[in-house]
Amino acid sequence: MKLALKEWNTTIEALGQGLITAVWRKGGIEDTPSVWEKNTTFEVPDKKFILLPTFTHQNLDKIKKDFWPLFNQNHKLNKDGQVLIKYWAGLEKEIEIETLDELLNISSQLINSNEHLIKTWETSPLHKGKILILKIFELANPVLITNSFENGGCKSWAQIKVEIPEAKSKRVLRLKELNKKVRFIQALLKQKEQIMVRL
Repeated sequence: MKLALKEWNTTIEALGQGLITAVWRKGGIEDTPSVWEKNTTFEVPDKKFILLPTFTHQNLDKIKKDFWPLFNQNHKLNKDGQVLIKYWAGLEKEIEIETLDELLNISSQLINSNEHLIKTWETSPLHKGKILILKIFELANPVLITNSFENGGCKSWAQIKVEIPEAKSKRVLRLKELNKKVRFIQALLKQKEQIMVRL
C-alpha cells in the first residue's frame, strides 16, 4: 500500500486513539478545482490508504481545545525531517456536505474548530467538501520515512516510495463501536433535515 492521505498529525493521532472517526476534507490548494466550478467535490481514489502526518498549516486555532494536548506532543517533523507512519484507514462512508449549517451540525464529531470549518467553507463555497468516516488500523510495525519533496505541497494525496504492509494491523475501534458512531453522525444529519422541513 503506497497511496497516502495527508492529514495533520494531530488529526491522525485523534483517529489512531479512537477519539474521532470522521474528518472534513475539501482538498488542498493544489487539488481543489476552480472556485467557479459548480458540483465539484473532494475525490477519494481508493477505499484504503495510509495516513501520512503533515504539519503545514496545523495551528492551535484550527483545532478544538480538547485536542491541544495531541498537538503539543508533536507538532513538527523530527530533526532528520522524517515522519512516523503508524496508521492506515479504510473508507467506511463518505458524505457530501451541501451547506455550512449541515457541516456545523456535525462539528462535534470533528477535530476542527468551528471557526476553521467556517473559513474553509467560505474559501470556496461552490466546491463541495465531504465527511470521510474512517475505520482505522494501527500498523504492527510503524514505518519511519523521509518527508520527501514529492509528498510536500498543499495537496491531499501522495504516493510514498515505501510499501506499507497491512499484515497484522490492529483495528482501533471494534466494528460495533464504529457502527455506533456512524449512526450518530447520520442521526445528526437527519435531525438537521427534519428541522429544515418544519421550517
